[in-house]
Amino acid sequence: MATGWIGRTGRTLAGALMAAALAGCAVTLVPAYDAQIDDGLSALYTDTIAFVDRTTALAGTPEGDYAHNRGFYDGADARVETLIVRAEANRVLKNCPTTRVVAHALDAARIPADVRGAIGTLPRDDCEVVLLRLIHGGFESMRRFHEAQGARGLPPSARGPLIDGGVGAQLRAGITVEIAKRAR
Repeated sequence: MATGWIGRTGRTLAGALMAAALAGCAVTLVPAYDAQIDDGLSALYTDTIAFVDRTTALAGTPEGDYAHNRGFYDGADARVETLIVRAEANRVLKNCPTTRVVAHALDAARIPADVRGAIGTLPRDDCEVVLLRLIHGGFESMRRFHEAQGARGLPPSARGPLIDGGVGAQLRAGITVEIAKRAR
């Protein structure tokens, strides 16, 4: 009788240990949502819209020229670099979204074809690193354009290309990827 009880207890214990081991090895196909990347991109998008609206309204004045607004670009660079570090940490930890999730998110967003083409297909296990580097480049392009305008600043006609396309579309793509991760 004792042998039967020990055998059942042993099998139950072995089953419980096997279940615990398998639970520890579970593979997550979609990573945990990263609220800091989402919040960082959302805040940066808001700040970028406000900056572009303010500087285009100040075009042709000293307050609208590049020299008076260099701080925005320096701050945006630092913020995007911080987000890149977080995305790279997710990549190292193998906590990246599947390419299917990213592709679906980008298909659903209002991303202009030229921006979507520049993003391309994110490599497996690359997280948003590629997309964040593209955003970083978008801010650099906007900086160079603003600097080239000199005392004229950003013309009002630049709002659409900067916000609807350009860095604005790149930021929307990044936000969309994070929201897709949260929804999965």
